[in-house]
Amino acid sequence: MIRRLLVAMDGSPHGEAAAGLAIGWAQRFGSQLVGLGVLDEPTITRPQPVSFGATSFKRERDETLLARAHDRVREFLELFRDRCEAASVPCAIVEDVGMPHEQIVLETTACDAVVLGKETHFHLETQDTPDETLSRVLRRSPRPVIIVPRDSTDGEGVLVAYGYGQEIVRTLQTFTLLGLAGAEMVVVLSVAPDGATVAPRLRRAGEYLAAHGVSHRLRPVISDAQPAEVILEEVRRRRPRLLVMGAHGHHPVRELFFTSVTRAVLKEAPVPVFAGS
Repeated sequence: MIRRLLVAMDGSPHGEAAAGLAIGWAQRFGSQLVGLGVLDEPTITRPQPVSFGATSFKRERDETLLARAHDRVREFLELFRDRCEAASVPCAIVEDVGMPHEQIVLETTACDAVVLGKETHFHLETQDTPDETLSRVLRRSPRPVIIVPRDSTDGEGVLVAYGYGQEIVRTLQTFTLLGLAGAEMVVVLSVAPDGATVAPRLRRAGEYLAAHGVSHRLRPVISDAQPAEVILEEVRRRRPRLLVMGAHGHHPVRELFFTSVTRAVLKEAPVPVFAGS
């Protein structure tokens, strides 16, 4: 079962959406939440070319930005604690200092999964656009990552995008053992140009879910279309509560394939995504 969820927050609307999903899951599954805020000191204080005699000015500027960023992190962590208390959800808050993706990956080792917004803004005082934290966490996290869109709608059931490779096999196992299906229907979708390829793959996934008592339905799609297009169309049609998929592969060729599919789906998916590796 899922016992401990890490919620990595940046104070943005996307981060707030991630916190909202985590609180809902904690209520549903009886989990503890860990709210993480990261003071991105390396980015704020990184060396920059300055004119002669301006070193002290940069140092004062860095100190001001650090203090401001620290206040922001403490503020949204306290707000998260208040939301958890109001929802009767046990939580702890942690403030780390360092590169955001490194601290998130480090903290995940004490949790079952990490929840992140679909856009991340961890650089705070030095950032006007989304940063690369999410993609870096996806590549390095030893735990599953739940990616939450800002305006996701409530849905029912779970859709599993069951492709090639061991990534989705491990992801389906992790999802199942964490008990995230509940009593809902799990639809396992697989796309291939011919039925001879897709049928045995789906059969084995179905046998695994049946062994764990998970209600499921197999959905083969025989098509030459791009897998991401088929997955997104199925998501829009079904509006599941959650989409489950592998994040990336560990083979040079498969890495390119899975990364491209994952990126395409994450960019457009209107529902939360449970991504494993």
